[in-house]
Amino acid sequence: MKKENLSYEEAMARLEELVRRIESNETGIDQLAGELKEAQRLVAFCREKLYVTDEEIKKILETGEKEA
Repeated sequence: MKKENLSYEEAMARLEELVRRIESNETGIDQLAGELKEAQRLVAFCREKLYVTDEEIKKILETGEKEA
């Protein structure tokens, strides 16, 4: 899955799957580092999406208050 094409929901679903696999010891030692790196990238991606959305919402609300 390419990062550019991911929605927040898809990224979260993949992150939850990785966490589940790691916590249940389904991830072999050979895949562990790769899956942890992917999880880190997904966390950063989700944080950025949330930050951008939060900023957009603040702008919308500020604009609405000025018009009222």
